[in-house]
Amino acid sequence: MRIAFTLAVLGLTGASIAQQMPLPAFGSTFTAALTRGFWFQAPANATITSLAVPNEALQSFQVVEVIDFGTTAPTAWPTLTAGTQLFYDNASAAGSTISTAIPLVSGNFYGILGACTSAVGDPTSYNSYGTPAGVFMSDFLGIPTQIERFLTQSGIAANGGNQPCATETGGQIGRVEVTLIPSGGGTAAISQTIGSGCINSYASAYELTDSNTFGLNNTMVGIDFINTGAGYVMTPSAAAINPIGGLDPAAVAIPGVGDDAVIPVGTLGLEIGSNGWLATGAGNSNLWTPTAAVALNQAAAQFSCWSDLEPNAGGQIVYEELGTVARVTYDAVLSWGTTDTQTFQFEIDTATGNCSLYFGSITSATLHPMFIGYSPAGPNADPGSISIETELATNGAIVTAGADVAPLALASIGRPVQGPAAVNWEATTTNIEPTALFHIGIVGLNNPALPLSIIGFPAGCTLYAAADVLVGPAVVAGGSGSETWTIIGLPVANPIFNGFELYAQAATLDLSLVSPSARASNGVKGTIGDL
Repeated sequence: MRIAFTLAVLGLTGASIAQQMPLPAFGSTFTAALTRGFWFQAPANATITSLAVPNEALQSFQVVEVIDFGTTAPTAWPTLTAGTQLFYDNASAAGSTISTAIPLVSGNFYGILGACTSAVGDPTSYNSYGTPAGVFMSDFLGIPTQIERFLTQSGIAANGGNQPCATETGGQIGRVEVTLIPSGGGTAAISQTIGSGCINSYASAYELTDSNTFGLNNTMVGIDFINTGAGYVMTPSAAAINPIGGLDPAAVAIPGVGDDAVIPVGTLGLEIGSNGWLATGAGNSNLWTPTAAVALNQAAAQFSCWSDLEPNAGGQIVYEELGTVARVTYDAVLSWGTTDTQTFQFEIDTATGNCSLYFGSITSATLHPMFIGYSPAGPNADPGSISIETELATNGAIVTAGADVAPLALASIGRPVQGPAAVNWEATTTNIEPTALFHIGIVGLNNPALPLSIIGFPAGCTLYAAADVLVGPAVVAGGSGSETWTIIGLPVANPIFNGFELYAQAATLDLSLVSPSARASNGVKGTIGDL
């Protein structure tokens, strides 16, 4: 009632609120005379008001294209089809926002392509790839909307676009920023996630990089993975790559290694992948394209320097073993389809779990990403790609946990849509830790964005909703790890409330209430509407 009263007193009117479709985090730059993007089905009528391509590759221009496939979804690779080109621009400066007025029709399928280029009309596309690969749940004016990889086999900056296109399940999404406003009568209700919850720690750490920008072997000779019994500490290695035969003088190349092969080796229960990884057990996949989705969900713990390698075409893989120590050397192994050679080495002591990855010569491998890092047996939460070089230079070490501790998370159930009858706008809090005793919901009229450490919460917790109303506390001790609660009771549809904004957040507490074990979730911003 207090919230409804505040809405009525303020008497705010609706407005068309622009919203950018969320994208996966940046993973790598894919450079080729090929252009990538994403596709989706529009769940409502809308207008694209601007487009922009992220420019991590620091190029001079950008090219963007919007294609309408009508009520039929674009075809799956390798079948290519053309749709109707709604928009094309290959001459705008990279880093700028391109103003547009592109109408989208509810139920139609649309493809978005975009890349950066070094010059207007240059066929080489610098595509901003998202991570992890696969389907990404974005939203369309607050409506959850799935986006997937979309591609054309040409550099569209050079040919005017409208080339045959296809979808490709499981690949990396080409990132293009798409900003929308609703079209037609009424105001779209929107639900948006703000910030992130606390506390979070991850059992994995990795860098997924375009091999063209791989620089670790220029700045360090290797990485030591030190087993603490409660995770790993990654530090720059003081030792360098060892000569072949230094552990076992009788060691020879593993014979008959095929492309994309998984090879059991020695007597210590290890397996290796021909594409550059060492696993502490059996059952891991050896796909040619490294992805976080695969690496973080392997059957056994894995140390990776994973790329698309072709040892059957050139180079050798040598396995050596002495006691509990094993050494695997990838010696001048070719990157698939190129003459680039890669030399690196794993050395593991199975008694301690300590492992080292030593770099020899890592050569530019056009089109082949590289995944460097560690993950225990999955499934594991994705911590996101980091710059190992920067992290180690700044902090001296990268620390992983023994198991993932996911951040406290708040998710809206639907959107704050007014209707013909009064309804509740609800949310669910997940990842509630077993030691939590109480759950509270926080609802406010603004986002203070204040650090909660000033009142005793752990560092990294942020207040995303002013505490105008508290929901609860509810007892959650021994519960399911989740709590569903009502943010607000929405009135019968009244245009006077359209466009009004509310902020919500959740927190968990113990007997001492605010303490270092208390946690706060991400925030949710809701904009009330009647669509």
